[in-house]
Amino acid sequence: MKNHMERFLGKKSSIQRKVVVVYLLIAVLPLIIITLSASAIYYRSFLKEAYGLVEQNARLHETVVQERMSAYENVLYELITKKDYIELSRNINTEDENSLLVDAAHMETLLRSCVYTYDGIRSITFLADSGRYVTYSKWYGSMNEYIWSESDQRRDIHDEIEKSQKLTFIATVNLSNSTLKDDYVILMGYPVKNLRTKEQSGVLVMALEDDVLLFDDSRAKHTGKMDNSGVTTVIVDDNDKVLAGVEPAYVNKGYQNYLNEEFGGRRGISENRRKIGGTEWTIVNIIDAAVYQSEIYHFIKIVFILMLTITCLFFVILYFISKKYIGAIQKIAQNIHDFKGTDADQIITDLNEEDELYIIVRQFNTMTARVNSLVETLRQRNEEIKIAAISQKHAEIKALEAQINPHFLYNILDSINWRAIEHDEEEISNMLGTLGSLLRYSVSNIDMKVVLGAEISWLEKYIFLQRDRFQNSFDCQYDITDEAMQFPIYKMLLQPIIENIILHAFEDVKEGGMIHVRAFVRLDGKLEISIRDNGCGMTEETLAEIQKEISEKGALNSESIGISNCLHRLRIYYQDEADIFVNSKPGKGTEFILIIPDKQEGRIYG
Repeated sequence: MKNHMERFLGKKSSIQRKVVVVYLLIAVLPLIIITLSASAIYYRSFLKEAYGLVEQNARLHETVVQERMSAYENVLYELITKKDYIELSRNINTEDENSLLVDAAHMETLLRSCVYTYDGIRSITFLADSGRYVTYSKWYGSMNEYIWSESDQRRDIHDEIEKSQKLTFIATVNLSNSTLKDDYVILMGYPVKNLRTKEQSGVLVMALEDDVLLFDDSRAKHTGKMDNSGVTTVIVDDNDKVLAGVEPAYVNKGYQNYLNEEFGGRRGISENRRKIGGTEWTIVNIIDAAVYQSEIYHFIKIVFILMLTITCLFFVILYFISKKYIGAIQKIAQNIHDFKGTDADQIITDLNEEDELYIIVRQFNTMTARVNSLVETLRQRNEEIKIAAISQKHAEIKALEAQINPHFLYNILDSINWRAIEHDEEEISNMLGTLGSLLRYSVSNIDMKVVLGAEISWLEKYIFLQRDRFQNSFDCQYDITDEAMQFPIYKMLLQPIIENIILHAFEDVKEGGMIHVRAFVRLDGKLEISIRDNGCGMTEETLAEIQKEISEKGALNSESIGISNCLHRLRIYYQDEADIFVNSKPGKGTEFILIIPDKQEGRIYG
């Protein structure tokens, strides 16, 4: 199995496997991402549109129910405002039994004409205040088959409508007295009064099919089951009691009980509620997202199958097209891997001369021959350059050593001599001792490395003698970290800058001159040394010349030999790894900043 996979996909790290991986990353992976993204967008859009349609359907449902209720109200109002009906109602409520049959027959005729006005009207019943009643029903022939034959039920309904003294809805009522079959209706009632005297004779009750509350009333009985659209519509009252849209067993039961029994444990169930204006009823649309998800998953499944088919087809085509070239490239790669750098090991292949890969082989063979020749030539040149560079470095260092001003020694000796004449004290001995230390330190190899602490110790002695020479017109402060004191630098690297400050910055200073030497090791491991004075500073022209010399790496300038000396030694010792910066303002003083890398090779003296 492994051999077959390697034959098809290539060995690990082979160009064949890389081509396969690149194909998967460039072609297949984006296609999968696009498909998943498009499916997610389609799913959200589909659900949004579906919920929008549910909301639109609920608004239309509300409008339809309101129009139906308005039509039934008109039938009711038209009847109770008729003069003949009002007179019959009064007679039935108050007259004796002899004339009751005649008046009841006349009223039944009026009720019959109203019942057949709309299909949704099941029956109309007049309930007199005296307890008498007249009714007409489309379904019931016998009075004993439904609730109007029960005086207690008639009285309860009569009292509820009379108490409100306005149009009253009672939902949902079982119109049948039979234990074998339920017949749920919605009752719409209104008090019957004389329009002139306001004398009430009873109430008029209209029984409506419970399906009149549903959007599609062509269904005789709503089962309360989820249809193919994934939406179930039920009607509830303000107490969340189910009125319509469910099986008879759930009518007048709690909505939550119905929801738990019919949809309990099912995920993705949501609901949309909309109040029916002018009533105490609410339309509840129960939405099952799983119905939509199944359709979307079916769509995604088809897309993925199509995507995989196309991907596999392209992969097979790519495999056979690239097989020839991958084989040739692998052969060339193996020959290059075996190449030892001699003419005898040049690549030998049997490629067609018109093939692009043959051009690569031919040019590689030509290149190897030239490389061998150039390597030998370069080796010889490097030896010559190395010898010349060493000679030049020693010559430049000796030239720089010779540039240190020899007048310093003579001036100090002269100062000591005059002090010996003027004062017969032991201080002369100290100065001579200090001078001896300076001479011993300076006459040894200048290109030797020492720790910064040794250089600072020598510098303190040097400044001690210079302060004595210039009548203590200046002083020097040191701010150096312990880590910096152990940092290796080349000998007498700072002396030229200090001497330049004393001779030029403090030329006209009689007292108050100050040199501040600060050093620390930076985070990048390099040593930073700052030498700042409060002397006369430099003019803009002088500063510009020095900065130009630093940036352009020019030759030594005799006018600023101390600074040039330090700069050139930095270039010789550290090449481009070291930096020097100069900041100065006339009358404000000058600051030199040296950045020195850590060179640990060679012997370091303490």
